[in-house]
Amino acid sequence: MAKILLLFFVIIELNILQNFAGGCFLAPKLEVYIIHYLPPNSEPLKLHCASKDNDLGNHTLYDANQEFHWSFCENIIPNTLFFCHLWWGSKDIAFDAFRSKLIEDDIDTYYWIAMRDGIYFSYDDKFPNFLMKKYDWNG
Repeated sequence: MAKILLLFFVIIELNILQNFAGGCFLAPKLEVYIIHYLPPNSEPLKLHCASKDNDLGNHTLYDANQEFHWSFCENIIPNTLFFCHLWWGSKDIAFDAFRSKLIEDDIDTYYWIAMRDGIYFSYDDKFPNFLMKKYDWNG
């Protein structure tokens, strides 16, 4: 029991140190991109992304290929979750932009692309050649 308790405190200390030092000790630095790829001269893409601890604010993307992105270190305890809400005119969608993987895959960069018919996903060096439709717009 003492070894488990010690391990628990070591993991918490590493999380705290990681947050103050700005480096990623136990996991790679991760990046998430939200990219406007909507028709020209259409309504702008509005978005709001946040986690339990970090509100990334409201942003507006006006032009094709304009992006909003952020980077972070994945937490061990508690798990990391970033969610986003996107609006395009009368349409909207809310989704998890990142959910902790903890050695589940080797993806370090996540791309979410807003297109006319929905939200597409790609990752790492697969973007822009590989796009997988994940969500339809609501509304």
